[in-house]
Amino acid sequence: MEIPKLTYFLAAAQTLNFRRAAELCSVAQPVLSRQIAALEADLGVELFKRVKKRVQLTEAGQEFVIYARQALEALQQGQQAMVELHAGARGLVRVGCIEGFGTERLPQIFVSFQQRFPQIRLQVCIRGTDELLQLVENQQLDFAVVGMTFDRGKPPATLVVRDIFRDQLHMLVAPHHPLVSQRVAMPLLLKDVAREPLVLLREGFGARRVIERVFAQRNLPLQAVAEVDMLEGVLAFVRLGIGATFVPPSMIRSSQRAEVVALPLADLKEEFVFALVQRRLGTLSAAANVLMRTVLHELKQEIP
Repeated sequence: MEIPKLTYFLAAAQTLNFRRAAELCSVAQPVLSRQIAALEADLGVELFKRVKKRVQLTEAGQEFVIYARQALEALQQGQQAMVELHAGARGLVRVGCIEGFGTERLPQIFVSFQQRFPQIRLQVCIRGTDELLQLVENQQLDFAVVGMTFDRGKPPATLVVRDIFRDQLHMLVAPHHPLVSQRVAMPLLLKDVAREPLVLLREGFGARRVIERVFAQRNLPLQAVAEVDMLEGVLAFVRLGIGATFVPPSMIRSSQRAEVVALPLADLKEEFVFALVQRRLGTLSAAANVLMRTVLHELKQEIP
């Protein structure tokens, strides 16, 4: 059913005069008459009684006025929604992120963002980097904040990668760990702590891959006493003194920083790259685009 037919019908129903209805719609009267006749044919009922130069709504016509108005109002609301969506003011945004970012920094950004764009809804997926990259490629996420796991300058061809910031890896231990006092006497080196039992994120996480690369490059053994699929779980093991781990301090929530000690190692200069990824092909929705730009802006203002 075509929109002009509904518009012409409602104008005629309001004026009960085809000539005046045609003037309201800025069309010739024969055009309006043909469109209304076509609408009646579509519906299989008469909408108007034509008596000489006057018209009256039939019972069916009176009933159909209600639905025609609702249909046009819904269309107008839809058009307005599309205008707002184009301006980035409405819609669902699917964001993926690694745990440290998704459990603290993203909520902080979204608080002020939602005040400016209250009609934007957020769906958050917290996973490891490898899984997030796949979800973005498969169009299940609009964009994601990940820990860079590929060589700089050589991202997957299907993705656009933007560096957000970098943070140096530190060794995390429990406050009562012997290394905490030892670092006062002398600088800590990676080879000196390499035999410490480690608690690691499972394979597929960016931080895990960086650690594996660092140890492999130096021919050091990587001894994991536990592997966990959440950073929260890793930190729980570390707090109890079961093992140490390597993560950038910016991944730790502020409420957890007093529970572990971050030890810089004099010869560990490896940086963990936080990056935002999106598909190279296709267009982000306006809502996703405005949130992505906000995330980039907010994070690039910070020095972790």
